[in-house]
Amino acid sequence: MSTSTIMKISPQGQIRIPKKIMITLGIEKGDYVEVDVEERQIVLKPRKLIDPSQGWYWTKEWQKMEARVDDEIKEGHVSPKFKTAEEGLKWLKK
Repeated sequence: MSTSTIMKISPQGQIRIPKKIMITLGIEKGDYVEVDVEERQIVLKPRKLIDPSQGWYWTKEWQKMEARVDDEIKEGHVSPKFKTAEEGLKWLKK
């Protein structure tokens, strides 16, 4: 995909990313972008920052466990739905 847009740099050195490009890239106001210079060109890369308290979720170990659980769900290794917590506990004790 190639999109070309001319933008003016403000006196503060800022540019405004057009809404169409933001939608295409899935970025929103307040998101972060990484800025690189490659062969005298500016390259902006969308980046999502992770809240430090949620970093555990993105570790390799946790993602492996998530993938394993996804496989188990696809294979149908899930419990039935319960109407009450007591029904669930009874099923677990079997």
